[in-house]
Amino acid sequence: MAQEPSVALLYEIGLLIVVSSIASELFKRVRLPGLIGAIIAGLFIGGPGGFGLITDLTVVNILAVIGSALILFMAGLEFEVSAFWTAGRRAFLITTFGVVASVLAGYGAGRFLGWSDQASLLLGVVLAPSGTSVITVGLSSAGKLGTVAGSTLMTACVIDDVESVLLLSIALGSVARSSFGTVELIWTGVIAALFIITSIYIGGKFMPLIIVKYGRLLSDEVLFATLLGLGLMLSFVSSQVGLAAITGAFIMGAIIPSQKIGERIVHRLFIMKEIFAAIFFTSVGLSINPFTIPGVLSTVILVLALAVGARFLGGALGGTLVGLKGRVLTAMAIALAARGEMSLLIAREGVTAGIVGPEFLTATAAVVIGSMILAIPIFTRLIKSIQ
Repeated sequence: MAQEPSVALLYEIGLLIVVSSIASELFKRVRLPGLIGAIIAGLFIGGPGGFGLITDLTVVNILAVIGSALILFMAGLEFEVSAFWTAGRRAFLITTFGVVASVLAGYGAGRFLGWSDQASLLLGVVLAPSGTSVITVGLSSAGKLGTVAGSTLMTACVIDDVESVLLLSIALGSVARSSFGTVELIWTGVIAALFIITSIYIGGKFMPLIIVKYGRLLSDEVLFATLLGLGLMLSFVSSQVGLAAITGAFIMGAIIPSQKIGERIVHRLFIMKEIFAAIFFTSVGLSINPFTIPGVLSTVILVLALAVGARFLGGALGGTLVGLKGRVLTAMAIALAARGEMSLLIAREGVTAGIVGPEFLTATAAVVIGSMILAIPIFTRLIKSIQ
C-alpha cells in the first residue's frame, strides 16, 4: 500500500528528534558538549557519508531555522542590563579585544586563502563568538557560576553574543550592496546597530508595561506561545530590513523582563530550545559531506590555530588592561577561545545567503569541535582553583 509523502516525513522527523536528543544527552553525560554528539549523529543518519535515513532536508532545514531562533531567543532572555553594569567594563574589554582580534585574523586568513572580501569577512565573524553554552556548563560543573570571575565571564559571553549578532548583520548586509568597502561596512554597521539598540530600548520600555497589564489575563502557556510567536515574527522583520533573522529573535528575548515574566516561561522555553537546538546541530551534520573533510583539512588546521590564538591573545590583552592577571586571566581568555553554537549559526546563515559554499560549514564545524577539545580541558583545570 502506497504511503503519502507526509506520512513518511513523520517517520523521518521522529527519527531525527530521537537520535539528535539522545546523542546530545549521551555526550553531555560524559561531560562533552551536546552539540558534538548531535553533529556526529547527523553525519551518520543522513547525507552522502551516512545511512541515508533522512532524505527530506527541506523540512529539516525549516526546523533548524526554528532551532536557531530559539537559541538566540534564549540568549536574549539572559541579557541583563544590570549585570552588564555590575561586571560590564571588565567583561566588555576582555571579550571585545578577543572579538576584534578574531575578526581580523579570520579576514586575513580568508584573503590569504584567496577568498572574496565577503567570504573572508564572514570567516572573521564566524571566529568572533565564544561558546556560551560550553562555558556555562564548565562554570556550573565547577560550582563557579556565583563567583566574581564566573559572573564576569558569563557577562562577557552575553556581550559576546550581542557583538556577534551585530557583526553577522553587517556581514549579511554587505552582500545586499553592490559594492564592498570600508564606507559600505560602516554604513551597514550603523544601520544594524541603530536597529538593534533602538529595538531593545523601545521594546524594553513598552514590553514590560504590556506584559504587566495584560499578562495576568493569560495562562503561562498562552503567554509563552504569544511571546514566542512574536519572536519569530520579529525574526522575519529583521530579515526584511537586511539583517539576520536570528537578530529579531535575540531582540525579542532581550526586551522581555526576565525577572517579572522570564522565569515563568524559561522552563518551557528551555525544553523546546533543547529539542530544536539538537535538531539544528544535527542538520549541520546532515549538511556535511565527510568525504570533503580531507580537502579542507589544511584550511581547518590554519583557521583553528588562528581562532584559538587570536581569541586568547585578544582576551588576555583586554583582561590585562582591566587589572586581571594570573590564573583568573588565563582561565577567562582560554574559555573564550572555545567556539560554540553561535559560530555554527553564523556559518549556516552565510551558506543560506550564498556567501560561501557547503564546505564552509564543514570547516566551521571542525574548527568549533577542535577549539572545544583544545580549550575546555585547560579551562576546566584552571577554573577549579578560582574563587
